[in-house]
Amino acid sequence: MSTTTVGTLEHPEEAHDGTTLVVRRWSWWARATHAVLALSVFGLVLTGMPMHYADAFWAKPLLALWQGERGAAAVHKISAVGFMGSAAMHVAGMFLAWVTGRFKLRAIFHQDSIVPRWTDAKQIGQQIRYLKGRGPRPEFARFTFWEKFDYIAEVWGLLIIGLTGLVMWFPGRFLEYLPGWLVNAARIFHSYEAILAMGFLFTVHYFNTHLRPEVFPVDEVIFSGNIPLHEIRERYPGWYKRVAGTDQVFRARVGTSRTALLISGFYLTVGFVILMLVMTTAALEAVRYFTWMLTGK
Repeated sequence: MSTTTVGTLEHPEEAHDGTTLVVRRWSWWARATHAVLALSVFGLVLTGMPMHYADAFWAKPLLALWQGERGAAAVHKISAVGFMGSAAMHVAGMFLAWVTGRFKLRAIFHQDSIVPRWTDAKQIGQQIRYLKGRGPRPEFARFTFWEKFDYIAEVWGLLIIGLTGLVMWFPGRFLEYLPGWLVNAARIFHSYEAILAMGFLFTVHYFNTHLRPEVFPVDEVIFSGNIPLHEIRERYPGWYKRVAGTDQVFRARVGTSRTALLISGFYLTVGFVILMLVMTTAALEAVRYFTWMLTGK
């Protein structure tokens, strides 16, 4: 692939061969990590939620799909291994990048790092003023504050869900060192954190990533790894100032393949259906619980 600099080019045009100016946003390893994570989350949700709400009308067909709770539990554990494996892939990727010199520790504090900075707190207020029409749009760097929150939420959710899941998976081992009530507590934390994570992923993350008008029905960057330069200029003006005119810009074909659209369509549709069913069931359970607390019936 050829390298193309843009200098002060305001509106990069597509070439006659169908290519356009892009920047590599995600490496193939990062995309593979995301794929493992996404598949694992689907497996966990499609098995864990029907086991948790086994009496719900929508849970019975799913449990039948897994040949009962025993089969669902087996798939759940396999998905849990993939879930933890995606975390290991992420850490391994950063370690290898550090060993090979592609990643410097000081880059953690760079303005284009995914680690939150004080600037992000200020940009929250700027974004609110922008949405109210009272100020300009913040000059976001490579990651916006809500994308950084996504990342932190994933790390937090993985720690809580992963650790509590291990306690439930191997209770005997943990009971050798921990009190018995901790296993029951782990089950409570595991289920509620899972519902919280699922609600966030299938609403906030879905919208910010795929359902925004400018990328609907899917943001193809997670498949190709490349983001068009004009999109960087619009969404991440702070990052644009640092990459425009550098050797990070090159020409490549863009556009979501039919396979990517089919996968994303399945991902979005199934995710929203599950979210609607589970959240409705959870709401009914909450109403039933509070009714029992108030009336004893």
